[in-house]
Amino acid sequence: MIKPLLTRLAAGLALVGGLLLLGAIALSLTSMVGRRLWAAPITGDMELLQMTMAVAVACFLPLCEINDRHIRVDIVATVLPAGVNRALLVISHLMLACVSALLLWRTALMTQDSFLFNAQSVQLGLPEGAFQVAMLPGLTLMSVCALYQSVHHLIREDAPALIEEEGL
Repeated sequence: MIKPLLTRLAAGLALVGGLLLLGAIALSLTSMVGRRLWAAPITGDMELLQMTMAVAVACFLPLCEINDRHIRVDIVATVLPAGVNRALLVISHLMLACVSALLLWRTALMTQDSFLFNAQSVQLGLPEGAFQVAMLPGLTLMSVCALYQSVHHLIREDAPALIEEEGL
């Protein structure tokens, strides 16, 4: 009941991230073509790319977490018993929830300061706080998804069998 909602929210956010990524590609391509053919690149293209990519990455993270597809190093896990692997999964998801909550908190404070001091990008004078605010939903949802995954692996009855089947 909770997972389908989190999956839909994460997929929607990932679609937004994908659109941002396509926009960043179009911006970069237009700037490169303008630079090569007419010696007229888009002013502030790197600045826009950096800020857009930060938001896009934040949008993709929740979908990775809710689908349990973050990178793992399974060298040690293959020789450990299923119960230990299950505990490691619970701990790793809980740690990710804590780290993403910390990122959320610090980004929110940075956003508050950016608006308070009217921080602007160097070349274009864009408000930095607007891009930082756009990162907050992704970080929030990643934290919630990681917490869900931690609880899910903790209470799930077939988790040890599933871990053995998947070789995790």
